[in-house]
Amino acid sequence: MTETKAPVDSRPADPADSTPLTPADQVDSVPPASAAVRVYATVAHGAAGVTLDVGLMVLGSILVGLSAAVLLVGIGVVEISWELSTGGTFVSGVALALSGMLCLGIASESPLGRGGRLAGFGVWHVGIGLAACALLVGLAAMSIHRLVAGLVEGRPWPLRQGAEAIRAVGVTGMAAIPLVGVPLSVFVGGLRGGAPRVNVPTLFAVWAVAAMILLAVS
Repeated sequence: MTETKAPVDSRPADPADSTPLTPADQVDSVPPASAAVRVYATVAHGAAGVTLDVGLMVLGSILVGLSAAVLLVGIGVVEISWELSTGGTFVSGVALALSGMLCLGIASESPLGRGGRLAGFGVWHVGIGLAACALLVGLAAMSIHRLVAGLVEGRPWPLRQGAEAIRAVGVTGMAAIPLVGVPLSVFVGGLRGGAPRVNVPTLFAVWAVAAMILLAVS
């Protein structure tokens, strides 16, 4: 008896017959650990950008204000107990103005709209991210203050006051912002409804007021 074999189909497989991978399957194939890392990285990037930009804006505003005050002293509009020479007044005012405008310029090149990247995350993600980054920015400012304070030691009073402004921004960034600025900013941002997000003007106002108060009493 002769065995009959079934004919073999030699035609190439039709690509249309293959089942494509659906978006749901693609999402399920991503390891949970990788998704968590991406979430934390996004929160850290957005929070670091916001706190650094706001800190630079606060410092730049204070330094520009100090330079304006020095110039008013130089032209005799305001009198202070410290005596400054004409050259010392001019040099101090220009140095403070340039430093302040540099801080403001760096902040302007890094759009504060990065705070929108925190939209959609939970309150705890946003709050903890901002508080942690504010602590890091404050520590960085304190490190810069130690360096600058040594350079301006023995220099005219306005330059030493500018160094103290860096310290004030650092101290308030580590204290006032995590305790007051971040909760108030997230609360005000959530008043609009929807997902919680950071309110940059509130964060700036709290940081600036706290830094100026500390600078005034120091």
